[in-house]
Amino acid sequence: MQSYLDEQMSFSEHFSEFYEIIRFSAIGVVITSIFLSFFIDDILINWLENLSLKNDFSLAIYSPYDWVDTKWALLLIFSITLILPYSSLKLRKFALPGLYPRERKWFTSVILFTGFVVPVLLYLIWFFAIPTFLNYFDQIGMVDSGQNIISARYDAVSIINLGIGVSWIIIIGVLTTSILSLSRFFGMVENNESGIRIRILLISFSLILLSLPKTYDGLRIIISLMTVIVADSLSRFTPIFE
Repeated sequence: MQSYLDEQMSFSEHFSEFYEIIRFSAIGVVITSIFLSFFIDDILINWLENLSLKNDFSLAIYSPYDWVDTKWALLLIFSITLILPYSSLKLRKFALPGLYPRERKWFTSVILFTGFVVPVLLYLIWFFAIPTFLNYFDQIGMVDSGQNIISARYDAVSIINLGIGVSWIIIIGVLTTSILSLSRFFGMVENNESGIRIRILLISFSLILLSLPKTYDGLRIIISLMTVIVADSLSRFTPIFE
């Protein structure tokens, strides 16, 4: 009887450690968001001023309320990105003692990809992909009317929302892939028949659908559906060690 109680206590302590990781990660996101809220205006202004577009352009804010929503969305994305490496390392440390050597290598690769590659991808998107994309459309959108060139005014909120949408797709898509992969890895999903798999896909689909900005109106369902399909397909490459 004593050994059974010791085993239950050990499991309880193990679960408590996992809960602490989740709790501290959530608290970290909140604290980071509050801290960044004092600098978000300067961050956005500096980013917009340093887009390095080839042509002269003007920025405008047509909806002040959308600007406020955009700032809060960015705060959440920045906070999650900054906390991901910490959470990934803590999860790795938590899980490794219970895994075999072959399992540890695969688990470590998934955790490190989720925690460190995602921030790098977001950095490349915001500082390279978006400026390149805007440069291209700025060039083809110029209208030559003889001596005067008519140029468009860019909505700052729409530009930032473009990056926010892609950021949410990457964050939720990668997290969905990782969670599904881990579910298959630990035997919770077998032969694609599991209520857990369906719930994960539905939650991810809903999160993407709700988090995409107005810039993506008309494409929300298609993007959400494609993201979960790709995530589910990639998770099927998860190795199963006997």
